[in-house]
Amino acid sequence: MNSNLLDLIIKGATVIYGSGSEGSILDVAIEGDRIVSIASNIEAESAEVLDATGLVVAPGFIDVHSHDDFHVLIEPEVRHNILQGITTVIVGNCGFGAAGSEAGKIQMKAINEPSADLPDWAGYAGYLEEVDTTSPVLNVAALIGHHTARREAMGGVADRPPSGSELTAMLANVTEGMEAGAVGLSTGLVYEPGRYANTEEVVALSKVVGKHGGLYVSHMRDEGSGLLDSVRETLHIGEASGTAVEISHHKAVGKSNWGMVTQSLEMIEEAIAQGRDVTADQYPYTARSTMLFALVQNGTFNDSEGGAMGKSDPSEVLLCSVPGQEDFEGRSLQSFVEEFDLPGEEAANKLLRDYSDSILVAAFGMDEGDVRMVMAHSSTMIGTDGLDRGSKPHPRAWGTYPRVLGKYVREEGVISLENAIYKMTHMPATKFGIANRGLVKEGYFADLVLFDPDTVIDRATYEDSRVAPEGIPHVIVNGKFAVKNGELAGSRSGRALRRDQI
Repeated sequence: MNSNLLDLIIKGATVIYGSGSEGSILDVAIEGDRIVSIASNIEAESAEVLDATGLVVAPGFIDVHSHDDFHVLIEPEVRHNILQGITTVIVGNCGFGAAGSEAGKIQMKAINEPSADLPDWAGYAGYLEEVDTTSPVLNVAALIGHHTARREAMGGVADRPPSGSELTAMLANVTEGMEAGAVGLSTGLVYEPGRYANTEEVVALSKVVGKHGGLYVSHMRDEGSGLLDSVRETLHIGEASGTAVEISHHKAVGKSNWGMVTQSLEMIEEAIAQGRDVTADQYPYTARSTMLFALVQNGTFNDSEGGAMGKSDPSEVLLCSVPGQEDFEGRSLQSFVEEFDLPGEEAANKLLRDYSDSILVAAFGMDEGDVRMVMAHSSTMIGTDGLDRGSKPHPRAWGTYPRVLGKYVREEGVISLENAIYKMTHMPATKFGIANRGLVKEGYFADLVLFDPDTVIDRATYEDSRVAPEGIPHVIVNGKFAVKNGELAGSRSGRALRRDQI
């Protein structure tokens, strides 16, 4: 340990390392942005000593499924993430990428409504530089978004395969992103324009990713009755391109499809047994959140099984964000069915036509037993898929990690505390190439979360969703307090993280 004055000693916490092993009551010393000692009763001089008796100290949580690409630039405090212990976000999921910046801003508007004040940037190198310049409260790593690359190369949404020159432009986008330090490529094959891509297109792009050691992350083509075919396609893309695979928000949507995750998990197990690198992520809720337009486009209300996005009745769909109509937020689609005297799909189309084409909703449709089964599986890590937009966002944006720790660990025993922390920290750091983070370990960056295992719980609900959790008093990012005593500490020490950067 360096003989210089330490910046912080955390005394008497139960250290859960992130590896899955049992914790120990120890002190943790921080100097600069690194953990420099983990030992019993550290007595060195320190600028600050924190009595953490009764608390757990764990690696900062890594949100592998974030949509905060622009949020970290527009509102760099990112309150909904940092207050629940997230110290690193992986942005660019579901095909929604940040570069090229003009195409990214158009594509992202459906879920993020980016500010017109955002600057332009050149490629993913420019985006990551913009993150460093902004210095948000947490760290940011990026996936390359297939939607954005396709939109830029093909001049918008195109229901056809790319021409040779268009595919070349898409390959250049992916190459630039990987050389800039992106961690992989994401697709959203149920959304525009990704839904118009065939498997071969995605394989071609993923080969570039595989050569650079990145991974292929997919919001698959169908999470309803076609779930197993979608898993099959995703595994094929990984195998054909030589790329590791991450299945986004693993679930089966629509009551007629409940239980199908038993088979999809078996498919993942079989691939792993063959030596393939296949994992998934999950948010701990039975409602998804997406664009109302996408539900309509995929037959959620008029298909007997709900189409590629599964079946939800109008009574199961809550409006989260309606630009220009905040009084609509929190209401069910069923209330508009009754007000307009129209069937579900027609009522949805009237809302999209007459009020806004950028409505976000929360839509129930998953089984709680499936949620538990997927969570307990060794292939699953945790991600929020959070969209903190509107007055009634899906509560996962504010409550994912404390919900796992409180409801599913402490109250229900679905997984152990050590396993939950592993799924939130070391497992994603290893998968996504986030070097020297994800463990409480000497020499690693001091990204840490301190929480009370007896009280930690989410407080965000569908009715009142922008509410911080309880039981997470302190969060440290790169050695600085981001949250102290449950409040934002004022520091913004986050950085852009590039693949395998030490």
